[in-house]
Amino acid sequence: MTWAVLLILALALEVSTIKPASEYFPICHKSDPDLAQCIKKSIETLRPKLVKGIPELHLVPLDPLFVPKLEMKDGHGNFKFRQTLTDLNIYGLRNFQIKNLTVDMDKNLITIKCFTKTIDFDGDYDMAGRMMVIDLKGKGRALFNFTDVTTTAWMENEVVTRDGVDYNRVKSLRWRIEPANAKFHFTNLFNGDKTLGEATNHFLNENWKEAFRIYRSLPEEAFGTLIKDLANRVYTMFPRDELFPE
Repeated sequence: MTWAVLLILALALEVSTIKPASEYFPICHKSDPDLAQCIKKSIETLRPKLVKGIPELHLVPLDPLFVPKLEMKDGHGNFKFRQTLTDLNIYGLRNFQIKNLTVDMDKNLITIKCFTKTIDFDGDYDMAGRMMVIDLKGKGRALFNFTDVTTTAWMENEVVTRDGVDYNRVKSLRWRIEPANAKFHFTNLFNGDKTLGEATNHFLNENWKEAFRIYRSLPEEAFGTLIKDLANRVYTMFPRDELFPE
């Protein structure tokens, strides 16, 4: 299987003075015996700022999250497919709840499990290919709804030295998405053929588990790229000892 996923995020253009990390979120000490709980509270404290975006840290608003372009190509088995989503807005991320967080500072590993009641995708699509037993072709509006979503992220950091100062950097990140339900709707399928379009949308929703199993790598790759990018923007701004002092 070959995936080509492109995620481009709009960067804030204004240049602002960076304040100490402690003015953006609570600082957690490596010696804290309950470090994981401290990090969890720090993220939750940061949530309102993440929702609105933090321009001086080049963090775009989280909800709605605007993604100019998201592209996927694949050719394998019953899934020969290409799709491009543009001007995509993702809603509902502000309501994430951290259910579990573990941290291993020695191995630079962080695992986070979250629950989000509803996540909605709304954007323009252009696709052609075959999924399961049906052909898919169209260009129009795409609406995806995911409910009772459990997400798990495994993030491995590494230490990089810049001008004699140590900084964290995300080395790898895996993202797993498990919705309790999913709904898909594509407008203007098959050049506007209403009968074929309605039948195709109905089939996808009746078989959403199989459709999502095949399709899941798109949102998982997208969110993995997003979180890695956002984390590295913060890591680049602040030395490791400022983010996690002794």
